[in-house]
Parts: sequence; C-alpha cells; structure tokens
Amino acid sequence: MAKSKTKNKKYPTPGNPGLNKYYFQAKNPEKAKNKLLAVKVDEDTLGNIKNLPNWQDKVRAKLDELLQEERAIALTETYSIGVGVGGSASGE
Repeated sequence: MAKSKTKNKKYPTPGNPGLNKYYFQAKNPEKAKNKLLAVKVDEDTLGNIKNLPNWQDKVRAKLDELLQEERAIALTETYSIGVGVGGSASGE
C-alpha cells in the first residue's frame, strides 16, 4: 500500500505568529541605530562606562551634545571670517 502524500502540518501558519508581541520598537524610528562606532579606551574606563545604567543611550546623548557644540563653533567661526575692525563684513 502506498503512503499518503498529504503531510500533517505541525503549525497552521508558517513563521512565528506571535512575533509582534516580542518585536523591538525603536524610540525614534526615523533615526535607526544600525551603524557601529568603535572607540578604543582603557579597561577601567570601559568597565566604568558599562556599569552605568542605560550606558548606550547616555553615550549617544553625549555624542549628540558634542556634535551640537562643534556645529555651533563652526558657525561662529564661519560668521567671524571677513569681519573687519569696524565690525562690518562689507568693509564700511
């Protein structure tokens, strides 16, 4: 007698139907955190940083602060170039 070609399915749908319950939701989906920045530090510094609660978010916040400061400095340097003694960029 030949075997039946019908298979008994173990699960009614393929994949993980309950995946949405466990799916990671980003705090800010417009800014995906999918890039890696590697910085070499000494062992003590690394240990101290990793002992901080939410250290990844804190490091990201400090990097954002640093970038904002650098942009502000660059803007002030850009505007101060060409300004003469009289305080006017037109030279009057």
